[in-house]
Amino acid sequence: MKIFVATILLLISFYIVKVDLFEGTIPLAYSNEPEVEKCLETPDFISVEIVAGDTIYSLFAIYPSNESISFTERLSDFYTLNPHLVNQTFRAGEKVLLPVYTASAQCKK
Repeated sequence: MKIFVATILLLISFYIVKVDLFEGTIPLAYSNEPEVEKCLETPDFISVEIVAGDTIYSLFAIYPSNESISFTERLSDFYTLNPHLVNQTFRAGEKVLLPVYTASAQCKK
């Protein structure tokens, strides 16, 4: 009886390994499918004057992006355009550059 149970467990283990090798994460990592191109150009920017009480969130809400882009990517581009604001807060009257995203002409159909 012990040999029978050990054989069943061994066959189940082999089946699990086979499924993982042929249908699991390893074939997905080495897939030959072409990657989807990002249709976003390098971000343009607009100059915005800060008003008392403005935050990053309020600026991004007032000037939303037409293209689908994550908040972290937009924030990263914001700090690339305004490196002096990395460790500072906004001051009223200061001008900052906000990234604006547009799709390239070849991606619009």
